Amino acid sequence: LEEGNPIELFCEPKIDGLSFSARYENGVFVQGATRGDGQIGEDITENLKVIKNFPLKIDTNIKILEVRGEIYMSKADFETLNQEQEKNKEKIFANPRNAAAGSLRQLDTKITANRNLKYFVYTLGEYSDDFNIQSQKELFDYFKSLNFSITDFTKLCKNLDEVIEFYNKAQEIRHSLDYDVDGLVYKVNSFELQKRLGFVTHHPRWALAHKFPPKQAITEIKQIIIQVGRTGSLTPVAKLDPVNIGGALVSNATLHNKDEIERKD
Repeated sequence: LEEGNPIELFCEPKIDGLSFSARYENGVFVQGATRGDGQIGEDITENLKVIKNFPLKIDTNIKILEVRGEIYMSKADFETLNQEQEKNKEKIFANPRNAAAGSLRQLDTKITANRNLKYFVYTLGEYSDDFNIQSQKELFDYFKSLNFSITDFTKLCKNLDEVIEFYNKAQEIRHSLDYDVDGLVYKVNSFELQKRLGFVTHHPRWALAHKFPPKQAITEIKQIIIQVGRTGSLTPVAKLDPVNIGGALVSNATLHNKDEIERKD
């Protein structure tokens, strides 16, 4: 590229949910799966069908279109679910992500339907040669035209200053969103440039996750016990005064890094 030629970056929130793929053939939904290990996932076709506003038919003649996204549970629905679970003396979920994952994997789709799950789509899986979209921004607009749910909290940035400005804004408003976000994802907007950049072993070279700083809390160590592993390894574990960090109640912490513990006294 010529010197000074800007590379547009499309910024979108990193939704803290459960990844899924949904395959459409000639506009008809035929199969849904979790990401699993990247090669093999769980079949969630019937469960996806009962999620409100999830399209079973889309207005397109494209032979194959696989969309990918995140299933999530809103913070309000998570609170309601845990209140009901507590009332019925059933399992309390640690955070909305766990609640969404547990709800989506139910063998009884009626339970899934009652959990009021939501979803966002944000990228592509497999697609046939008759699909012709040139950029990430264009893809989001296309998803919207097909009545898929997409997040509106995105921005097309021309330079790094705009990217950092959007990141700072995202940190400010993340707690006001009704879904958990643990950072942003920056993607090179042009699909042509994405193809040129390609992939390394684990991830694309045209996308980067920028996580928010970890949530922190102060608590007290009540006791240290020694845990014996399967192979006979010994690991000291701190029993903590339970503390809430990002919706999860933390009461144990492994003290496996001796050098780091000594460094911090």
